[in-house]
Amino acid sequence: MQVNQILNGVNMIHIEDEFFLKKKFNFEKLKEFGFSFENNTYVYTEDFLDSNFKAIIEISDVLKGKVIDNNSDEEYMPLRIESFDGEYVCKVREAYKSILKRIADICCTDVFFADDQANRITKFIDETYGVKPDFPWKDDNGVFRHLDNNKWFSLIMYVSLDALLKNGDNRKLNIINLKIDTSKRNELYEIDGIYPAFHMNHKMWISVVLDDTISDEKVMELVTCSFDLTK
Repeated sequence: MQVNQILNGVNMIHIEDEFFLKKKFNFEKLKEFGFSFENNTYVYTEDFLDSNFKAIIEISDVLKGKVIDNNSDEEYMPLRIESFDGEYVCKVREAYKSILKRIADICCTDVFFADDQANRITKFIDETYGVKPDFPWKDDNGVFRHLDNNKWFSLIMYVSLDALLKNGDNRKLNIINLKIDTSKRNELYEIDGIYPAFHMNHKMWISVVLDDTISDEKVMELVTCSFDLTK
């Protein structure tokens, strides 16, 4: 039976999502990597596995990728079928993934969150502590953990102001939850943009809005405090 006759109802693997979700492309680096620009689309092709296969990556409003079997000149679909885990299929799949990883590593920057300040703070945390967020709920809420004990020291969420403040404002933005020295809680609450923690212990945690109401320096100071308090 031909592969394209059994695709309905099977679990298809979206391999590209593994490498390009929450990424931003640097278009100059795409050109340097070898992408051409045709009809408002960046296109890259690469033969692999002794030229038996060809990867084709297209980037416009969305990213599309496919692998062509050069012997049949048809798209090689087995690598996208989750239940196809034979040695040869896995070899093709891993080779294709290595191409995608090179593109992501060289041509992309991380964009984990919706708001610019949230991404700047994320970069600070990574540069300072070597920690990137993980997304245990498979949504827009990212957890930052200590590398040695896996304990949280911050959590960035995407929520409406109404959910945070009960003020009827449905505008959504990123907030960061941080642990605090409880003796400074009332002092911190006097700062515009700092509130009792959303969905966490109000006595020990705060929520800080990441819409530039508070400077990066102040947020980073609070991140450092939370990191130290949660060791």
